[in-house]
Amino acid sequence: MGWSWAYLGCVEYGLALALQQECARRVLEEGAEPLLLLVEHPPTVTLGRQARRENLRLTESEYHDRGIELVQIQRGGDVTAHAPGQLVGYPIASLFRLKVSVPNWVKGNAEALRRVLARRGIAASWSDLHPGLWVEKRKIAAFGFQISRGVSRHGFALNVNNDLSLFDTIVPCGLRHLGVTSMAALGHDENCAALAPEVAREVAAEFGANSLTEVARDKLLAWLAAQPPQGHKKAGEGA
Repeated sequence: MGWSWAYLGCVEYGLALALQQECARRVLEEGAEPLLLLVEHPPTVTLGRQARRENLRLTESEYHDRGIELVQIQRGGDVTAHAPGQLVGYPIASLFRLKVSVPNWVKGNAEALRRVLARRGIAASWSDLHPGLWVEKRKIAAFGFQISRGVSRHGFALNVNNDLSLFDTIVPCGLRHLGVTSMAALGHDENCAALAPEVAREVAAEFGANSLTEVARDKLLAWLAAQPPQGHKKAGEGA
């Protein structure tokens, strides 16, 4: 099975959500092949299905005043933060057609990122107790998926060279005794645009892709703009 991928640069959370929704519809209704969307986001805090409000360290108005978008979504997990310099991946695929279980889907995505990090001498490991990739007691990559009718949305976030101070405004994933790190904090000079093709190759290879095609950003956004407006929802509405 072939895969496609696209790196969109820094896009608003709501736009990425709309793209996921339309791509998931195509996978479900038209049998489209898997697509990996790779993006960065402006400062955004998202609350997953298991999120507790006490893991927000600011009021809603304080987040707003700091220019941080606050979004309630339907992925698994608690509270996390996105910012420029963090590579966020949304693999949209039918797990039925890939013949992969949900646990193996999550861990397969993690294994792909682990290989990318290992290639740079960063020893990250998966934790079943606290899902994610960890470098000692600091999380470098978070995972949170939503599986509906066998189709995956949402995905992973790899800290590349993002400003980690945004995490000070939350309790990341509700884990007060653990921290976060990034490739930059570990001494590796990387950027999301340069890293994206390698991440795409590793994710596709992990799930047995026999081809990988890059989709141009402008083509993808033009396709989204041509979709019927009723196919879109505001961020936080059934995200």
